[in-house]
Amino acid sequence: MLNYALNLDLVTLPIDTAWPAPLSLALAFNEVVLIEGAGPAVSSPLLEVAATLASPVAGNVRHWGRNVALERREKLYRLRRRIAYISPPQVLLHFLTLGENIALGPCYYQGCSESEALAPHADLLAQLKLQAHLTHYPTQVSAAIYARAVWARELVKGPELILAVISGDLATTAGAAMLVNVLRESLARYGAAALLLGESLEPFYPLGHRLFLLESGQLRKRTILEHRARPLTAYLPLA
Repeated sequence: MLNYALNLDLVTLPIDTAWPAPLSLALAFNEVVLIEGAGPAVSSPLLEVAATLASPVAGNVRHWGRNVALERREKLYRLRRRIAYISPPQVLLHFLTLGENIALGPCYYQGCSESEALAPHADLLAQLKLQAHLTHYPTQVSAAIYARAVWARELVKGPELILAVISGDLATTAGAAMLVNVLRESLARYGAAALLLGESLEPFYPLGHRLFLLESGQLRKRTILEHRARPLTAYLPLA
């Protein structure tokens, strides 16, 4: 039987968008779903609802089988610790260094120092090429480094569900290659599920189990050609 990290059941998003209305989408444990044709502005309403940051006009949102609308605020906070939410509106705190921003969650929840929080994630920081910038403030770094720091901040939480739009430098050939390696390790390490959105996600096809194209207000399923050589069990995330 399939188990689900995220269920959007007949959801109507809170503003007039390019998405189907209603929208139903289920994301199984350990599954990676890709949605192309959805840039940052188009992606935001869906990602905010999926991350519990906004409520749908209609329909139900469930995480790991639990209806978000029925959860108390303190349980929602704990739930959000299990979710990585990465979208261009996400910002770093400008009065903290990049290292302090990235370590903020573990430091708060575990009561540890910045160095203790970052030590287990040295490989992640190296892959994202952030080591030389950890003492810099957000206003002192490029947009590309800033974006990678946002990813690092979310991934050090050890998320079980990754909700992200791929844009900017990380949508380029070099940036996407870097992020694919980072995601592959994070997905394996934490057994996470992921919903990735972007205008074009071809570099991420090797990670994906299902691919959709958002077109004319509809989600149209597409075949990931690389999968034709895979055994069936490689992309059926069975519990």
